[in-house]
Amino acid sequence: MKVSQVTESFNLDNVVPFFQPIMDLSNNQVWRYECLARLITFGEHPFIPTEFLYLVERQESQSQLTETIFNRSAQYFRELNMPWNINISLADMQDESIHRFLAAQVQNYPNPQRVALEVTAQNVFSDTDTFEEFSLLCKKLRLNLFVDNVEPQLGSIEHLLALPISGLKMSGATLATLSQDAPAQSVVKQLCEQGRRKNIALVAQHLESEEQLVLLKQLNVRYAQGFYFSQPKAQAH
Repeated sequence: MKVSQVTESFNLDNVVPFFQPIMDLSNNQVWRYECLARLITFGEHPFIPTEFLYLVERQESQSQLTETIFNRSAQYFRELNMPWNINISLADMQDESIHRFLAAQVQNYPNPQRVALEVTAQNVFSDTDTFEEFSLLCKKLRLNLFVDNVEPQLGSIEHLLALPISGLKMSGATLATLSQDAPAQSVVKQLCEQGRRKNIALVAQHLESEEQLVLLKQLNVRYAQGFYFSQPKAQAH
């Protein structure tokens, strides 16, 4: 459902981060938060990006959206000892203004290593040159990179683990069918084992049931997020 009323007064002041915890299953504690863009309009529920991105694109303000979510998330967590993630696009990785923005932001930010940028696997593999160049910038700025929406396949393990990243996030579709997919379970176990040696975390997404949680623990997956723990909220707890 798209935003029901569109006016010329739409602006990014109404876009704020909502926070969803990524849990450490070994101790049931929050490991870090993903900061998700939400549009808040008077009298209506928060809109997710797929419902309002057309407004952003119409105003050609995609980079400003990224900057807004980064700024507001950074301010929220500035004095808290809690790591956090935001999502960025292929266009962001290609945009030199975003590069300059990130460089300026981390200059006075306490411990930039608490910050991670999430890039979809589709964007990583659709333009590997851009990703590699962007990863060098992140390394220089001490920002972490996560690859989002990964669908584990046996032939891709080494390729995924060779990327200059700190985390892999398993697609929700993978988790939804994981209990009936023995080959995928084997790949997930290998990703966990090899990832630990390379200090690359594997995160399961869209965790919704106790049965899924039990399976993840059996496969040695340490981190997960989803409605089973919490929906994204305006305040991190």
